[in-house]
Amino acid sequence: MRTEESRELKNAAYEVFMGALSILAIVNLFLVLAIRDDVVESVVVIMDLILSLIFLADFTFRFLTAESRRRYFFRQFGWADLATSIPIPEAKVLRSFRVFRAVRLLRQQGPDKLVHDFIDNRAQSALLSVLLMIVLLLEFGGMGMAWAEQRDVNANIKTGGDSLWWAYVTITTVGYGDQYPVTTLGRVIGVVVLTAGVGLFAVFTGFLANFFLAPRRRGRLARGLESLDAKSMLIAARAQLEAQEKASSELRARLEDIERAL
Repeated sequence: MRTEESRELKNAAYEVFMGALSILAIVNLFLVLAIRDDVVESVVVIMDLILSLIFLADFTFRFLTAESRRRYFFRQFGWADLATSIPIPEAKVLRSFRVFRAVRLLRQQGPDKLVHDFIDNRAQSALLSVLLMIVLLLEFGGMGMAWAEQRDVNANIKTGGDSLWWAYVTITTVGYGDQYPVTTLGRVIGVVVLTAGVGLFAVFTGFLANFFLAPRRRGRLARGLESLDAKSMLIAARAQLEAQEKASSELRARLEDIERAL
């Protein structure tokens, strides 16, 4: 049983990331019920569709990498993972199973092992943390902008799709200029989203650049080490040959001395 649970756990950072997204999805269920604004609610609905696609990708990943797909689907709540990717209210309630599984797996690993796992996979942990903050900034920045701008007659951000599009191009620092805030509160929200988005997206692109460049650097390092090993072997062989030549010269000199003495 312990072995099955350890295999079910992908790694601590990934489980925390998916658990956090599951909590966000559950929060969105309450936001849809609590929000009395159609424009702001549309932001939550769109983000919920994006989360559903992420959950579907997570189910596919777990299903394809499971040692026993039958055991994963029936005994490890794989059916619940699949159901939570269906964007209907009845299935969304099952997202609590995702949170329960993440907590269960992380508790069974113990704090010491979790800390070591985070340290050993610190690059992935940092990347997933950045992605989580981008998702949160995208949703709540879009919700705030939709709420701030919809009451102004001169606003060009009028729908939930407009606010999410604005938030995305702002976070990625593209800034097409087709959507922009015109209210004071909207501009304040824009400053916050832009400031946070620049830093987060810069870190994200840095990780991507390192991901593509790291194999090339490792290749150059390996070739350099091979060249260094070859040079070291050549130097050692040359030193051994010189030592042998010196020993032969000394031996000939002694033989000549013996011949002269005779």
